[in-house]
Amino acid sequence: MLGSDDHRNFMRMSVNADAKVVIGYDEGGEHEQVLDAVCLDLSATGASLQVEPPVAEGERIVIYIKAGEKFPAFKALAEVLRSQRLEEGGYQLGCKITQLL
Repeated sequence: MLGSDDHRNFMRMSVNADAKVVIGYDEGGEHEQVLDAVCLDLSATGASLQVEPPVAEGERIVIYIKAGEKFPAFKALAEVLRSQRLEEGGYQLGCKITQLL
């Protein structure tokens, strides 16, 4: 939403949904590692995720969120812009969505 306090171009909505993060995704569908995650919030251009193991800034990942039986899953290629250790454990990732899959 333009003019918001944090100067974002798109409104961010709280999701708190179970998600998967695929690290090392390539065009052939092979991957190195799949992590369980929680999608904390989502916007048209980004997402905030909570994961247990650290993920490096600059890493290209795939975000997968199942939306239920009646809706298609959300699947997007993203880049990790921020990886911050949380006091309660795990890491919060700030991701830029680069392509919907």
